[in-house]
Amino acid sequence: MKKGLLIIALLPFFAFQCDKGRGKCVKGKVIRISCASYVIQVLNNDSIGEDQWQNSMGGEQTGYDNVFSVSNKCKIPSSYKAGDIIYFDLDKPAPSDCVVCMMYDAPPKTQYQVKNISTSPCE
Repeated sequence: MKKGLLIIALLPFFAFQCDKGRGKCVKGKVIRISCASYVIQVLNNDSIGEDQWQNSMGGEQTGYDNVFSVSNKCKIPSSYKAGDIIYFDLDKPAPSDCVVCMMYDAPPKTQYQVKNISTSPCE
């Protein structure tokens, strides 16, 4: 009986000790990096981003689906280049202290913050 009460008493303590991992990890491809914007195409979720966006800076006629503009681009390591596959968590856009140039390069209207960026696949 005492063991049962002890287990019940300790159960809430252990319930809050679980490691939930990285959350909703997203796989994406870096489409464009400029001084004004950072554009990522989501590869594993069709409900994120906007469709038929065109990269006006590259003179391309290809429309990209599931793309968004990164609102905290200065938090992304400079080692990533266009074409790289990355994994990250998404968050709502928030005020950012990132300095960007005044060039308008027609980024996607949809914006998100990216966090926990990695080149390793999500677990």
